[in-house]
Amino acid sequence: MDLRFVLLESGISIPSYIDIGGNARPIRHANEFWDHYGVTVHEGLHRRGDLIFFSRNGLFPTHIGIVRDQENYIHSPGRSDTRVAIATIQEEAIVSRSSEFRQTFSKNPIGFKALTLPIAEQNYRYTQRVL
Repeated sequence: MDLRFVLLESGISIPSYIDIGGNARPIRHANEFWDHYGVTVHEGLHRRGDLIFFSRNGLFPTHIGIVRDQENYIHSPGRSDTRVAIATIQEEAIVSRSSEFRQTFSKNPIGFKALTLPIAEQNYRYTQRVL
């Protein structure tokens, strides 16, 4: 399941972000969605349709799902011969396998984000609204 496809098919446009070279790039990867899309939702306040993020190594987001209800999420595991699946949201410790980089996240899921839309009349304080 490509999250971009799901959002676009739902009528939700995905903004671009400006990379370090000054170029506009579409958001494509889990870490880009984490950094550039939506607003963070505190643990326990997630709702159906929010994004749920995971990290394989504790360094940065590597996987995204879509919250189905308070206990489950929908995702594509990404392993050979797997399909879109429903999984239980359960806390799991992340054991860092690298001492070369500082571990940023200690448990999965690492967080939740609510989808947002840009506000037409943006100002210095508000640029998006939660769906």
